[in-house]
Amino acid sequence: MAAPPAPRPRKRVLRKLQTKYRLLLINDRTFEERFSIRLSRLNVLLLAIGAFTLHGLLVAAIIVLTPLKRYIPGYSDQATKLNAYRSTVLADSLDARLADQALYISNLQRLLRGEVPADSSFHLRRVQQVPTAEDLRPGLKDSLLRMKVREQEAYSLSELSGTAGERRALAGVFLFPPLRGIVTSTFDPAQGHYGIDVVTKADEAVKACLDGTVTLASWTSDGGHVMIVQHRGDLVSVYKHNSVLLRKAGDRVKAGEAIAIVGDSGELSTGPHLHFELWLNGAAVDPRSYMVFK
Repeated sequence: MAAPPAPRPRKRVLRKLQTKYRLLLINDRTFEERFSIRLSRLNVLLLAIGAFTLHGLLVAAIIVLTPLKRYIPGYSDQATKLNAYRSTVLADSLDARLADQALYISNLQRLLRGEVPADSSFHLRRVQQVPTAEDLRPGLKDSLLRMKVREQEAYSLSELSGTAGERRALAGVFLFPPLRGIVTSTFDPAQGHYGIDVVTKADEAVKACLDGTVTLASWTSDGGHVMIVQHRGDLVSVYKHNSVLLRKAGDRVKAGEAIAIVGDSGELSTGPHLHFELWLNGAAVDPRSYMVFK
């Protein structure tokens, strides 16, 4: 009787990988079986590959997502890359500057040796031609710049409508408008109106016009919630008819800082607005001469 054919090497390896084994944990004293699991070479191999892959992903995540990557030799962080880029740009600029200086020195040496005529294009000389009126006429860009400067300086303190004494006292002082809105009542001391009324939407923030100290934050029957701020140079600002006061007496405030909320408090108020006054050396001044409310 003929012997059965021997299995091929590939099938033999596959059969060995799929052969089942049982792993037992037995109590050495009682020989009691405590744990049992069936394994094969293939399962153990796949488990090892999975554990190695998981370990690699964990290490990669720690390196990429944590600051530990800075301690890896050869790795450069974002700050180092930015500094390297800036150094490269600076070096390139210095190289171009040195090249220009070298060319200038070379041309100057040739000029001093007489190798280049005096009327060469790179020889700087004084202009002898007197400019005409056409040369001095401003161009389009110059005219646009002049218009822009005039608009920006339209409310300069040197051009205000206040008195000369007021302008001298407030020279160099830039007042911040406490509110943007429509001026419904103007400054009229003859009628007993020593400030202006600015109407705006409800719950708008009222801002301090200049750095100072709050000297009064209280309630009056005619002005409602009133705040008075003392500024340098004997300048005092008054804010009336607020709904809420955000600062109390003794607080230091800065220009543009919110100090109250627009309201309709007080007997003399007919709607949400701000009554704003400026007093300089004990005399009321027109706030519109020193700031813009629109």
